[in-house]
Amino acid sequence: MSSTIDAARVKVRFWVKTNNMAPVGIVGLGAYVPPKVMTNDEWAEIVDTSDEWITTKTGIKERRIADSDTCTSDLAVAACNLAMEEAGIGPGDVDMLILATSSPDVPLSSTAGITQHKLGCDKAAAFDINAVCAGWVHAIDVGARYAGTPGYDNVLVVGAEVYSRILNWGDRTTCVLFGDGAGAAVLQRVEDGRGLLGSWMMSDGGGASVIEIPAGGVRTPISSEGFDEGDQYFHMDGRAVWRFAVEAFPQAVRRVLERVGRDLSEVDLIVPHQANLRIVEVGMENLGLPMRKAFTNLQKYGNTAGASVPIALRGALDEGLVRPGNLVVTVAFGGGLAWGANAMVW
Repeated sequence: MSSTIDAARVKVRFWVKTNNMAPVGIVGLGAYVPPKVMTNDEWAEIVDTSDEWITTKTGIKERRIADSDTCTSDLAVAACNLAMEEAGIGPGDVDMLILATSSPDVPLSSTAGITQHKLGCDKAAAFDINAVCAGWVHAIDVGARYAGTPGYDNVLVVGAEVYSRILNWGDRTTCVLFGDGAGAAVLQRVEDGRGLLGSWMMSDGGGASVIEIPAGGVRTPISSEGFDEGDQYFHMDGRAVWRFAVEAFPQAVRRVLERVGRDLSEVDLIVPHQANLRIVEVGMENLGLPMRKAFTNLQKYGNTAGASVPIALRGALDEGLVRPGNLVVTVAFGGGLAWGANAMVW
């Protein structure tokens, strides 16, 4: 792998401003997880693992699992409805829907389009973004750019995943890590004064095979000559991911702060991708920041991939950890390889 690195909701308003465009803010934020809870002890009945091992290695205690008839778009719809309710808008008010996912309902059409139809957003354009676990951090930047231009008064930005459906439940190295869920934000133009100061994004396609589903695309169609049973499921090189993530996390935070002319000492809260508590701990130590400045809820939800940042952001707001004027950084890293961060003044 090449190393690009070396080179009950609270009413909130989260402000976003992109250079040379009108300021844009999140005026509604919703998060939804399926009701079914799966504990570490329940996983230990299926694969050779234990609550002690999972907790020690990852910090995860439980996760949510979608029913067999629930799709990614269904979770997205639930999160979008909560976000729209908080924003005081209806489906007919939405001008664009951007959905970040790496577990789509079907290879095509887009899950964003399916979600748009289920919501009844019949006036909205819709498209997917696949930056795997970094998807929502990318999508929020893209959505803000649309919402800051004429013609897009309300933009829905969603991260939604049903990873339980793409995992090999016999692979203990991956199956215990993930959960299902969705988070959504309504973006609107708002008054000046606060907002997204800037974003920093990066990719390294040389590491694409580190996190992938090997089969099901045009390279290796399922049941083709080169197909091996099990290749239709999520694969991950855990050691390579660790090496990547512990560098990508602090790098993205530093780079976005450099871009917006802010210092680490000014950061009030970091909301990271909820992959692994140990990665967050190492990343925060690298940054020289205490863990109290990082919000985590992966102990309850596991790694929800592209949905983890908005779910965590909603959790931080509900716990009163974000106040007006705070400097907040959202940061994520995942398959692609892709990573990035957003710096925001609340």
